[in-house]
Amino acid sequence: MTSADTAPVPSAPYPQGSPGYRRVVGAVFLAGFAVFLVMYDTQGLLPQIGAGFGAGEAATGWSVAATTLGMALGMIPLSTVGLRRGLFHRMLVFLVLSGVIGLACALMPSLWSLVAARLLQGIAVSLVPASALALIGERIAPEAITAATGIYLAGNTVGGLCSRLIPGAVAEFASWRWAMGVMAVLCLACGLGVALLRPRGAAAGAGSTSAGARGRPETGEQAAGEQATGERAVARTLRAARESLSIPGVLAACVIGAALMAAFNSAYTVVGFRLQGPELGLGPAAANAVFLLYLLGTLTSARAGGIVGRIGLVPALLLSAVAVAAGYWIALPSQLLWVVVGLGLMTALFFLGHSSASATVARLAPASSRSTASALYLTAYYVGATAGSALGSVGYEHSGWLAAAGLGTLYAAIAALAALLGARAMRRRRAEDARGERRD
Repeated sequence: MTSADTAPVPSAPYPQGSPGYRRVVGAVFLAGFAVFLVMYDTQGLLPQIGAGFGAGEAATGWSVAATTLGMALGMIPLSTVGLRRGLFHRMLVFLVLSGVIGLACALMPSLWSLVAARLLQGIAVSLVPASALALIGERIAPEAITAATGIYLAGNTVGGLCSRLIPGAVAEFASWRWAMGVMAVLCLACGLGVALLRPRGAAAGAGSTSAGARGRPETGEQAAGEQATGERAVARTLRAARESLSIPGVLAACVIGAALMAAFNSAYTVVGFRLQGPELGLGPAAANAVFLLYLLGTLTSARAGGIVGRIGLVPALLLSAVAVAAGYWIALPSQLLWVVVGLGLMTALFFLGHSSASATVARLAPASSRSTASALYLTAYYVGATAGSALGSVGYEHSGWLAAAGLGTLYAAIAALAALLGARAMRRRRAEDARGERRD
């Protein structure tokens, strides 16, 4: 048996306000902060990276797309491993590894070696989100899970904001290489914070091995102890994935998350070229100040549940899709005010759609496959992010913001269609279940 399998665990999850709760949510906040800190730290540096390597927008955009592609590739397999071996330990190891790769990124001699390193960094950090969310589910009392998840998502938002503002400020006085080095050091500092916040005792690392540690048979996605093989882990994951995707609404939510993120990430990838180009002529720090609009997303995420409660899930998703598309066209005029207004609308209501879609997956998936369902959603989300960065950069290089707006509108239309079809499938399944209950 491994140490993770035999480690004792607490008799009950941590209630809100307890010392254990504060340490866990502090750790997941830092983890969520670090993920977005390194994932998008080149997004605000694209004009400088392109100039340094003599590359165009389409090629330079891959320094963003490669990291999100790595997240998509590593999310499910590494989440399966991480959930078997101890969540705090895995978060720490992979945050440190991501920070070390970030230091290497700052030294890469060519654009494509930078892209390759960014891909590896994305794979390394891909374990962290599912492990953090699973840690919340394992160690936090049920009535406090929503609050703890909100703190993790707040870490995402703050990290996403800092990943654009800090590099831009550094690049104003030094090179993009120094900016990436600073971000890597901050990621390593977050890893240290996670280590220091680990709750005392072995509970911290037990993760989803807790059932086995208590002597109960492990089921679903839990580790099968020393008898589990790689093939069994893969089989469990595939079964959980099929189980999740067979539920009406889960597949639709994954498509919605991917499409909305493609539109959103495309806008924020190419807007730096526009703001720092001859059209508007801003410097790196001033141009990256546009990312302060992320704070609107923080407010919307915190209120997403209340908005959905008032207007309904499908109207909220449709509102998000329409606002994301409209934001592109509002930002079309070559005036800074309209760019800010368009991105502000897009940002505020993108997070409404993302929060609603991810919560739908968590609500609909059975407990036995919930973490795999979350990993599926995040995989789709980062596939969308990759498509948005890569294709948006190509479109912008050839036809400017107009091409990006056309692609963004297409992505938003896909999200709206998925919301309508998903709602229809859920109504049909409820009707079938109701008829089955009457027959019984």
